[in-house]
Amino acid sequence: MTKRNVPARAAALSALFAASLFAICPAAQAQESVEAFYKGRGVGMVVGFNTGGAYDLYARVVARHMSKHLPGKPSFVVKNMQGAGSVIAANFLYNRSPRDGSEIGLIAGTAALEPLFGGTATQFDGQKFVWLGSANEEVGACFTWATSKTKTAQELMREPVIIGSAGTSSLLVPSTLNSVLGANLRIVKGYKGTSDLLLALERGEVEGMCGMLYAVVQAERPDWLEKKLVNVLMQVSVERNPKLAGVPSIMDFAKSDDDRALLRLLIGWTIMGRPFLAPPGAPAERVAALRAAFAATMKDEEFLHDAARNRLDVSPIAPEQIERFLNDAYATPRPLVERAAKIMKEAN
Repeated sequence: MTKRNVPARAAALSALFAASLFAICPAAQAQESVEAFYKGRGVGMVVGFNTGGAYDLYARVVARHMSKHLPGKPSFVVKNMQGAGSVIAANFLYNRSPRDGSEIGLIAGTAALEPLFGGTATQFDGQKFVWLGSANEEVGACFTWATSKTKTAQELMREPVIIGSAGTSSLLVPSTLNSVLGANLRIVKGYKGTSDLLLALERGEVEGMCGMLYAVVQAERPDWLEKKLVNVLMQVSVERNPKLAGVPSIMDFAKSDDDRALLRLLIGWTIMGRPFLAPPGAPAERVAALRAAFAATMKDEEFLHDAARNRLDVSPIAPEQIERFLNDAYATPRPLVERAAKIMKEAN
């Protein structure tokens, strides 16, 4: 071998050694594959509610910051697809979105349970979605306006109260109070979104509202809480939330084990908050990258500052917690599921 061939041979051996290392390192290959897939790409984010509400705001704040934590740094494009309490968006994600990690979504926790209750509009299996996590555990509450005669949870349970509803949780929660716990709430339906519902309460069209609305009030009407313009009567959650310390829980009014089981099925989804998800079937390395990017976003200082500026609560929920809840919910004895389904049907 001549001396002038030595550098070329050494370079070739070095390249071969590097290539062999990469070949025996699947993680490196996966990282390269994920980055190559997402680089220069636009990732869709389907939101199951209209613009201007809390779901839309969470989606847009997450979209602004998640890109930097995903290999290839793709842009995120938010698409609103409201209807049927986000079941329309869930159907779309499950049946029409590409199953390659290029489209994710944000739906209501209640939508994931619709197939369990036999909802005819559902075209998906709630347990088969890929869950990325949630930015917050939903905080449910019942409110009345400060001038209302109904100022305590006990009064809410025994007095007729006119409650406004914009669908989804603001219809399901008061219906649950009536059907499971014997309250006498008179529900006014038809408000188009939470913004209309808040205006109705301000104008005196209704006395109160119940649902997953605490974060909405924090974001859109913070003065209601600061100036005590509303009475916070009851927290709507299976486990007590420290943000509503001293406020009675809906679980305090359950009269039997069946009542408690029904409440866990009907409102236990609050643990999911506003869950982000992807269609089933995406390659495992892209699922892992999406989950890691979402988790990193939840700790991102710029994201947290942006969320605080928009008065959004950030109390992240891991995808494993969502999966555990859904597995437990789908294992509920059929007679209780049927009773819960009847309540949900009446709520619609």
